[in-house]
Amino acid sequence: MTASEALELVQRVLVLTFYTALPPLGAAFLAALGVSLIQVRVGADPTISTVPKILAAGAALLIFGGWMVALMSDFWLDLWQSLPEIVK
Repeated sequence: MTASEALELVQRVLVLTFYTALPPLGAAFLAALGVSLIQVRVGADPTISTVPKILAAGAALLIFGGWMVALMSDFWLDLWQSLPEIVK
């Protein structure tokens, strides 16, 4: 495995990590933003925002979970198939 191939593999791993982390993190961010706006208006306790963030991240995992697993399984299948070339 040459240095350029190793860098390409690292790039693929980082892009895959970004794609799989974005849905739950984005949903949690949007939920936190919405709850924060409501809390500013109402003046509620700031500790209440944890539950909506967890629920939003869980909902994103339920909605996008199949797509995320498909992405990861395709990557690992490609990695295992190219393992003899990597070891050389």
